[in-house]
Amino acid sequence: MIGFILGSMFGGTVGVFAMCLCRTASESDMHMNNDTSAPRDIYTDIK
Repeated sequence: MIGFILGSMFGGTVGVFAMCLCRTASESDMHMNNDTSAPRDIYTDIK
């Protein structure tokens, strides 16, 4: 029973982390697709 509880907590944490990565990648893709200007250096464009 304790294994199930610990596994659920660990699995849930990893799942939330994976969803956050996917969400961030999706927003980044939308940002890159909407930007039609010339390519820029991503490190000098941080605001």
